[in-house]
Amino acid sequence: MNAQPRVGIFSSSPKSRWRCILMMVVLGVLSAVPSLAQTTDTGEHIYRLGSPSTFQRGCFAPCLCPVMQSGSEEGTFVLTAGGTDGLFNKYVVSEVNWIVALPSGETVRVTGSGSFKVGGEFAVQQQLSLDLKVGNDPVEHFDSGLVAGGGDFPRIDITISIHGQYCYDTVFHMEAAPVPPEEIHPYRLLPDSTFQQGCSGPCACAPGAQRPVRGGFTLVELGNDPLFTRFAVVLVKWLVAPDPTSATSTSTPITGAGSYRVGGEVAVEQQMALDLKVGTLSPAIFDSGLVPGGQNFPRIDIRMTSGAGSCVTTTIDLHAKPARLSTTSAAPTLEDPAF
Repeated sequence: MNAQPRVGIFSSSPKSRWRCILMMVVLGVLSAVPSLAQTTDTGEHIYRLGSPSTFQRGCFAPCLCPVMQSGSEEGTFVLTAGGTDGLFNKYVVSEVNWIVALPSGETVRVTGSGSFKVGGEFAVQQQLSLDLKVGNDPVEHFDSGLVAGGGDFPRIDITISIHGQYCYDTVFHMEAAPVPPEEIHPYRLLPDSTFQQGCSGPCACAPGAQRPVRGGFTLVELGNDPLFTRFAVVLVKWLVAPDPTSATSTSTPITGAGSYRVGGEVAVEQQMALDLKVGTLSPAIFDSGLVPGGQNFPRIDIRMTSGAGSCVTTTIDLHAKPARLSTTSAAPTLEDPAF
């Protein structure tokens, strides 16, 4: 009896063998591309900048000038899965919440949002596109372009700029990774938290009612120095009770992010500064300034004000304590508050 030919790449013709080898190589490359398209991940993931995330503003090649400002950056952003187009996994970037520390001691606040994608057909590629407000500058578009990289995702290592690092430009090099669950600290507002609008300075008007605020936020530790421990405040999701003097009975949502620090040299001090969007109004900075307090941390009791120096001021008297972490979100799951 004649033996049947063996089936496989070692028994076929040379052309067939090379075809099979090529197919195996391609499959191997594709398997190296990080793909979340086949996952059901739709949650929010808090990312934290790591070292050496840097900021540069000045002259790049081919321009020659002595202007160059540089600094280090720390902070957070939120990455949310946004589907796939077959080649790339897409994500929404929200709550960009960075602080740039310059050698002069000055700090620059950076906020914004945008998108990120990672994947590719044969080689892993990535692209980060953000609309950022840097300090008091108007919002500008920063982009990495579609570049090689992303093989270490969910870690992200990428550079974005306004003009592609050409002549006078602003550049962020960002290294970031998801914050481990044990380092995410959700908070819940306590019943004595209030929101109040009123007049100050030369303006004459009756102060508005103190309205209850309900909701939660999350603290993520950024680092510490000899005096202070620094935190990012993220996923602020609050509701203010309806104004009893208004004909409407609608609660006002508040969202945003910012920072908190606690410590001190002799007496314990604290400071919270948040960029908050109240209802349909434009985002505004609410800042407590560096004030006495924080002895009962991790409980937080602090008062923040927006509009200082103008006629209308808004005050949030915040009282909060740690809450249990939800199993499905980086923020505590909160029922609609009953006011």
